[in-house]
Amino acid sequence: MGPRRADDGGAAAMRVGIDARKIADFGIGTYIRGLLTALVDLGDLDYVAFAPADASLPSGVEHVVVDAPHYSVRELFAVGRAADRARLDVFHAPHYVVPFTRVPVVVTIHDLIHLHRRNPLQRMYAKTMIDRAIRKARRVLTVSETVARELACDAVVTPNGIDEVFQPANVPREHFLYVGNDKPHKNVSALVDAFTRVPDAKLVLVGAPFDRFRGRERVDVRGFVSTSELVSLYQRAIALVMPSIEEGFGLPAAEAMACGAPVITSRAAALVEITGDAALHVDDDALDDAMLRVARDETLRATMIAKGLERARNFTWKRCAMLTRDVFRSL
Repeated sequence: MGPRRADDGGAAAMRVGIDARKIADFGIGTYIRGLLTALVDLGDLDYVAFAPADASLPSGVEHVVVDAPHYSVRELFAVGRAADRARLDVFHAPHYVVPFTRVPVVVTIHDLIHLHRRNPLQRMYAKTMIDRAIRKARRVLTVSETVARELACDAVVTPNGIDEVFQPANVPREHFLYVGNDKPHKNVSALVDAFTRVPDAKLVLVGAPFDRFRGRERVDVRGFVSTSELVSLYQRAIALVMPSIEEGFGLPAAEAMACGAPVITSRAAALVEITGDAALHVDDDALDDAMLRVARDETLRATMIAKGLERARNFTWKRCAMLTRDVFRSL
C-alpha cells in the first residue's frame, strides 16, 4: 500500500474503510453503491473497500480483496484482520455485523426487522450482533427517525438517497406496482388479496421470484428486473403499493415518488415518515379502496404526484454522504 494522500492543506487525508462485500446485493447493496459513489465524489477523504475480487467499485477507491461468508464467525475475523492491516482511521460497517478490529468503527443499522424473525436462532443472532454493534461502535448511523427511536441510543440519522436515474416521464399509466422481496414483513399476500377486488387493472410484482403468485389472474410476476426496466415500471404505475408491516426506510416508495408515481403504503411508521402527505396510508382492509381511489380520481392522482416529486428531492446520496462524512470527521 502506498503512502497516504495529502489534502490541499498538506495534511494526510483520513483513510476510511468500508465493508463493501454486499455491494452487488439489493437493499444494503443499494446503500453501499449509492453512499460510496457519493463519498468519492465529495473528494476529500481516501476510501478503502473490502470486497470480493470481482466487485465493481467506484473509480478512486482502493480495493482490498475479502470474500468471507456473510453472517459467519469467519467474517468477523477476516474483515477485522484486513481492516487492521489497512492503516485506517475509521472503519464503516454498513450493516450491524461489526468485525473484530482495533480501528474505530461507525456502523449503520438500517432496521430492527431481524429481531422479529420467526426463527428463534435468527432472532438471537440478530439481537446479539445489534447489541454488540451499538456497544463497539464509536457512532451509530441509521436511515430514518423511526429506527433511531427504536434503537434508543444516540444514533445519527443519514437518510438514504435516490439514484438520479429515477425521473418522471409523460407516459400512460398501465398498472399497480409492488417492488420488494417476499419476506413475511412485506405483507405481499395482503396486497394480492386486495387486488382481486380492484377490477380492470393489472398488478406487477418486482423484486423476488413470487412463485406462489404465478398464474394469478391479472398478476404479472416480473421477478428481478434491470434498473432501466424498473424506472419504466415506476413511471407507468397507477400507484406503487407497499403494504409492509415494518420498514426501516422504504426505498421503493422514495424511488416511486421521484418517478412521478403515486404511492399507497401501510401505516408502518417509517413509510409514513418517508412519504409524509404525498402518500395514502391505509390498513390492509382498505388497500382495495385506496387503489380504486387513485385509479379513478385524476385530481387526487395529480396532487399525489406533485407532492411526491417535491418530497423525493429531500433524498439524495450526496446529502447522505455529507452527513456520513461529517460523522467520520468527528472521530
